[in-house]
Amino acid sequence: MTAASDRFTGPPPPTVREGYSAPEPALRIPGLKDDQRVLHEVFLLLFCAAFAAAVFFFWHWLKGVWIDTLPPDQVRTTENLKDLLGPFLTAYVAARLYSTMVRRYERQLQRGRSMLASILNESVDAILTMDADDRIMTWNRGATQIFGYTEEEVLGRHAADLFPDRPAALEELQRIRETVERDGILRAYEADRVSKDGRHIRAEITCTALRDARGRYAGRAAILRDVTERDRMRAELLRRESLAAVGEMAAAIAHEVKNPLAGISGAVKVIGRDFDAQDPRTEVIEEIQRQVLRLDAIIRDLLSFARPTVPRFARIELREFVGRVLRGLREVPVLERHDLETRIPEGLELRADPQLLENILINLLLNAAEALGERRGHIVIEAGERSGLSYVEVRDDGPGMPEAVMRSVFKPFFTTKHRGTGLGLTIVRKLVEVMGGRVELETEEGKGTRFAMLLPKEQG
Repeated sequence: MTAASDRFTGPPPPTVREGYSAPEPALRIPGLKDDQRVLHEVFLLLFCAAFAAAVFFFWHWLKGVWIDTLPPDQVRTTENLKDLLGPFLTAYVAARLYSTMVRRYERQLQRGRSMLASILNESVDAILTMDADDRIMTWNRGATQIFGYTEEEVLGRHAADLFPDRPAALEELQRIRETVERDGILRAYEADRVSKDGRHIRAEITCTALRDARGRYAGRAAILRDVTERDRMRAELLRRESLAAVGEMAAAIAHEVKNPLAGISGAVKVIGRDFDAQDPRTEVIEEIQRQVLRLDAIIRDLLSFARPTVPRFARIELREFVGRVLRGLREVPVLERHDLETRIPEGLELRADPQLLENILINLLLNAAEALGERRGHIVIEAGERSGLSYVEVRDDGPGMPEAVMRSVFKPFFTTKHRGTGLGLTIVRKLVEVMGGRVELETEEGKGTRFAMLLPKEQG
């Protein structure tokens, strides 16, 4: 397990109110309520009394009708037999009643334990117990599903093996142990954990203290809930809300700038008519026109980013479609110095919006070409199907991206180029999401970058 950081992986555990003590665990046997148990005891007592009275009256009746008619020596023998069999029969009946009652309670107890074990084992949350030294003692099926370890693999191992970084884990475990031992419980504590395959998991953890018969701390039980997807969706919602706000601002700016910019362009053209080709001011006019065109391109990007997009789906034969897009880009200077390769099966179809798909491909191809820079590079366009999705990817053998750039590359207005708005990849992701898909990014410094868009095979 590789260490991700050497810091504490979560906030300090919260304290619990003064004077709190964990309740003693109690197992309630299903089947009988408290008042029913009292009635059972009373019934058993009355039954024993009735049985004893029946035996007493039966003996006296038998003595009057038969034993008193016997000779004295036989009466003594009968009396001795009564003294022997009476306690024996009474003890036997009492033992049978007690045995029956115990078996009934054992069956109820077993049903209760089986039900409790089933609930614990089948829970989708990870439920585990640890001893006072943080060694794992029990491990349920939910823990296996979340972490990937089987019960046999994990029992007896230290809980720090589930943490991203062991030195920080020991410090965090000590804080958790001290809090649980002192307060009896630790509620809704969020921290990072790591699965068997190295995948990081965001977990919401609740711990309760386990104590021995003398009330001493003997370990703790923990319930871990995987909230990775919840946090991802929360972050995605915040991102979309932020993009919506930025989009509204961009639309307002573009609207206010577009008309004055058209006026500037027209005015410059009028002024330029008064200068001949040899006039040095002509070069200044041409530079103004180039900058106006650049501003116009920026405004178009802003409008494309801000404007609501409704896709118009059509069936696209992908190999022919990509070939047509590449023919249109053949003379673009930033692309013509690189080798372009397509790996698209014949007859592969994709249901998407042709205009949006072309926009996405152009953005990704220009982005790859600019990443390669001046050296001759190799760009591959590949398409196919996997896991029930259609994919189209563009990858290059360029320098790749640092981690800090990779984390910010889809943010609006983020760019590492001297020229550009920083909206190209933001628009790519927006257009892919509008068509019901998602964008994947893989990059490694010195080994290139891969952008892939994954779309449902059939759109709504």
